[in-house]
Amino acid sequence: MEDTITLEQTCECYPEQYWVYKGSHIIGYIRLRWGHLTCNYLPKGTFTDLTDNGILVYDKIFNDDNFKGSFDTEEEREYWLSKCKEALLDKYNELK
Repeated sequence: MEDTITLEQTCECYPEQYWVYKGSHIIGYIRLRWGHLTCNYLPKGTFTDLTDNGILVYDKIFNDDNFKGSFDTEEEREYWLSKCKEALLDKYNELK
């Protein structure tokens, strides 16, 4: 399987919340809320319950904007989402 990662926005109400796919399989979840960007690897393909959030593989706290819920520019979005995708791909390759 190739190393192509695609993102699917979970809903329009939360612009920076994504399911992450490798091929047709969900491998991760990315979310930016309250100034905290988190990226979780999901070995089971989805959250199974509220206590199983997968494996945190990347996070970034935006100290200058505690209310940040979306990126300011497309360039900023691409930069931080590429960091998340890289971390997910590294974890996927480590565990396969």
